[in-house]
Parts: sequence; structure tokens; C-alpha cells
Amino acid sequence: MTGDQALQELLAVSEDVVAAVIFDVNGEPTGATVGPEDARSVSQTARSMLAYADALRTKPSTERLEAVTADGSIFVLRRGDQAVVAATGQDPVAGLVHHDLRATLEKLKRRAREKADAAP
Repeated sequence: MTGDQALQELLAVSEDVVAAVIFDVNGEPTGATVGPEDARSVSQTARSMLAYADALRTKPSTERLEAVTADGSIFVLRRGDQAVVAATGQDPVAGLVHHDLRATLEKLKRRAREKADAAP
């Protein structure tokens, strides 16, 4: 399963998410529901948001962020070496969005592990 496929599944199950990008620790997109230029810009911005949040904390790294705008919300979730940033419309159910993002990253990790285990 690719990042793009995982995000298509995310859009199919989430009533709130309208766009999303999966990215690695360097801020490089590994899947997106937007074009390549937008994906790169969004992932770099989300990576910067996580880095800034980390700088404000004395505890382990930040795992999730939420920003509310006039047009909707932005959610960022980091798990290990991958993260996902998602845009929603107004008044999303935050708990469900976080659940859907977490499930997307876990599904990708599980599929990568299964693929590695099946390799000769």
C-alpha cells in the first residue's frame, strides 16, 4: 500500500478530512491528496510546526497538533518516522479526525512490516 492509497482510504472513511499529506522526518511527502508542489509546501510547514512545538516543550517530542482557522482546521499527527497533516472543514469532530489519522499511519506501518517480513 502506498501513501497515496492510504490517503484515498482516509478520505473515503472520514467525513471531516478534505485533504491530507503524509511525510517523513525530513518533511518529504510520501503520499498526498494534493499536487506535488502543494504537498511539499504543506509537509514542510507541518514539519516546522512540529519542530516549533518541540522547542516549546521539555518533554518528549510533540505527537499531535491542531490549528483552527476561519475556514476549518489543520491536524498534524506524528508517529515514529512518519507524520500526516490533514485539512478539514469547519467544526470537525477532533477526536474522530485524530483517530482516522492514527489509523492511517498505523495501517501504513503494518503493511510495510508485512512486506518486509514476506521478503526473502
